[in-house]
Amino acid sequence: MNRFSNQRRGLSMSRWSIALFMTITTMMLGAHAARAGSPLVKDGEAYAQLTVQADASKALAAAELIRDVIAEMSGVELPIVIEGGPAAQPMPAGATTLLIGHTQRATALGVAIPSGFDPAVRPDAFNEEGYVLKTIGDEVVVAGNQDFTYQGTLYAAYALLEQLGYRWYMPGELWRIVPRSTALTLPELDIVSRPDFAVRSTYLSGWVPVTREERAIYRRWSHAAGFNPAQQYPLVGDGFLAYLLPPLEYAESNPEYFALNEKGERVLGRLPNGRLYENHANLCIANPAVLEQSVRNLRQAFAGERKMRIVSELGVGISPPDGAPYCYCEEFSLDSQNFDYPRYVHETMMSEEYFGFAAKIAEAFPDKFVSTMAYSNREMPPEGVDIPSNIMVMICPISCDVLEPITSTMFRRAQLRSILEHWVELTPHVTIYDYNPGMLTGFFLPERDMANMAINARVYREIGVKGMSREGRKAFMQTWLSYYLAARLLWDADADVDAMKQDFYTTSFGEAAGPHVQRWWDACEQRLLDATIQAHEDFLINHVYDSAFVASIAEHLDDAAAAQRRDGADGAQVKRLMIVQRIADHLAAFAAMTDAERSMDYAAAAKHAARMVELKRELGELDPFMMTVDENRVRPYFAEGRAKRFAELAAMTDGRGGVLLAQLPQRTAFRRDPFNEGVINRWYRLGSDALDGWSERDTFLLWEQQEEPISDRGHDYDGYGWHHFTVELPEFDAEQPVRLFLGGAINEAWVWVNGRYVGRRDHKLWWDHDHEVDLDVTDAVKPGETNTVVVRVHNDVEVGGLYRRGFLYAPQTVETNAQAKATAAP
Repeated sequence: MNRFSNQRRGLSMSRWSIALFMTITTMMLGAHAARAGSPLVKDGEAYAQLTVQADASKALAAAELIRDVIAEMSGVELPIVIEGGPAAQPMPAGATTLLIGHTQRATALGVAIPSGFDPAVRPDAFNEEGYVLKTIGDEVVVAGNQDFTYQGTLYAAYALLEQLGYRWYMPGELWRIVPRSTALTLPELDIVSRPDFAVRSTYLSGWVPVTREERAIYRRWSHAAGFNPAQQYPLVGDGFLAYLLPPLEYAESNPEYFALNEKGERVLGRLPNGRLYENHANLCIANPAVLEQSVRNLRQAFAGERKMRIVSELGVGISPPDGAPYCYCEEFSLDSQNFDYPRYVHETMMSEEYFGFAAKIAEAFPDKFVSTMAYSNREMPPEGVDIPSNIMVMICPISCDVLEPITSTMFRRAQLRSILEHWVELTPHVTIYDYNPGMLTGFFLPERDMANMAINARVYREIGVKGMSREGRKAFMQTWLSYYLAARLLWDADADVDAMKQDFYTTSFGEAAGPHVQRWWDACEQRLLDATIQAHEDFLINHVYDSAFVASIAEHLDDAAAAQRRDGADGAQVKRLMIVQRIADHLAAFAAMTDAERSMDYAAAAKHAARMVELKRELGELDPFMMTVDENRVRPYFAEGRAKRFAELAAMTDGRGGVLLAQLPQRTAFRRDPFNEGVINRWYRLGSDALDGWSERDTFLLWEQQEEPISDRGHDYDGYGWHHFTVELPEFDAEQPVRLFLGGAINEAWVWVNGRYVGRRDHKLWWDHDHEVDLDVTDAVKPGETNTVVVRVHNDVEVGGLYRRGFLYAPQTVETNAQAKATAAP
């Protein structure tokens, strides 16, 4: 589907059929006959020229693009002439003139080309972008809005090339489809196209290394796909708030301008080297003087009398630092309305306080945009706050379920839709900043953004969202075609995703092999949708992407490979299939790693995790946009970090760094404690014969991975729960230090051994991944006897429970090392 053609006239064929018809017809007829339409190349000779608007760099860039791609297709370079400049060599009779940009000739022909930019604050701001492709006799107008940050003429150029079969699905040369022919002809065109969304971008974050050259390639690809990576609204980001009152300027003279943390310290944004840094500072927005001085500084900035990085001609962007910043001064607490919103980030919400401050800034500058972020503890629309119409709200649903589309009745997605609708009622300037991949920290497993966006884009348009600026990664092994489809859908929310996918798979892998590759990816998407859990981290889907599922879809890629061998695929198609096969191998290694971890074979788990890392390296060698392993940093939640941790766990239990005394059972007695009575009633002293009424849980999986939701909207149990283990310990020296290890507890845990309290693991945000529990239980265990281990877990939101198994072990000492060697001796 051509996302550049959502409003067209004079074409009877469907969107994709035009491009396919032209490609097939060109290849079949070659140079044998003249044909209807606008000839560009005949018999290997130039049959067209590009006439470019004078003094217009954007138009010239579009013309050069058309010239270069057509040269790739045909071996023929079309001449470029600047309107009003020297003429090119005479063209043959009947040749085509491509009028690129806002040429005088296009105006004389009466063609209305989108143009202009109105910086005024208004509901339809930034809606001027668009382009035309129009055939008039032997001339074709290829032009669009080139004002402001708009790239209409460049989009028109790519749309024209797509009429000839050109495609660029993913950044990098491997995913450019350039048909070859000595004869190229355009159909008659009458297209006016404008994007459904003004804001359309996905940038590559630093989670995966990206070179400067790769960023340049990605930017070119972004335009080809239909993104506009340039800024429309004033830029806003984490920590922009303190640029209003920079700590270097005000920390000493006015410390009261800055927020207090829980320890009563001013949050000045001091880096480890002692330097003050605005992005890490936080202001006390409850202090009236903060507002007064901020407005004074902004007036100076807009007048050109003061430099402020967050200010542009269009307005200003403000947002507190990353995380969930909060001011703990008395005035701030008095301003709180204490709505006790759902705590998606486990911190107190402050929408009323923050947006109340932003509203006052906006009221002071009604002719400027004030960009804000509804993120973290400011995601909720505020109650009792009048939001001026010049406020732009960028909604950042960092903890949202990524397995369901926005039309889902599951509560987390349904809540996001309600939040979006509420914000649009408050201001016409609402954008979405979300994450693709949506599983932020983990293993780079296949996601389902392709399927979700096909639904979400239409709903976002219906709601009135102005667009999306997404945080991406150079990890196409995980996101696959979703960036391309998202760009197309943000231009045209009604684009035919099925047709685009079919075109991609057949052209990229071959007519026969492509459908098999698509079945593999579609199966992954369907598997995720069928899961009952609502998730945005992949450690929550280890029961979904299991070994049985991975094995069940392997045949699709086997069939694809057989089809390529049978039909004689070209080298690029074979290489692309090699990439998918390694993605599949990586998924299989993840499932095998999960199996090994479940059985507590940590050495095997480490090998499978290391295999995942090696497969990522192989993918990077085949195509660096699929993945690049950061060799200088080992993130604990990536496969690299898990391989390291599994190796450490193996050493803790195999005699090298400790001795395994006993594995805790995988399945244990379990009881919910909705009224928080367990400690009072001393459930930690119950014996196995007193567990009537208790159920059973798998301690390798969190509660939500194995329990039925408690509502038809997918709500799960949040609260206290108790796990009761019984374990036999061997005889050993009673003075031997013994420790209890639990692979994970979300969000907080308290532990008793044989009825004796041994300690707790404090509350941690659930997607931090660092949830291990490791406690000294030397004085509580009974060697040679049956021991009970009782764990009380508190899950305060979303997901919780025990996971990743547990065991009792003796840390390495001279005595235990000698015992281990003696045990290992023949």
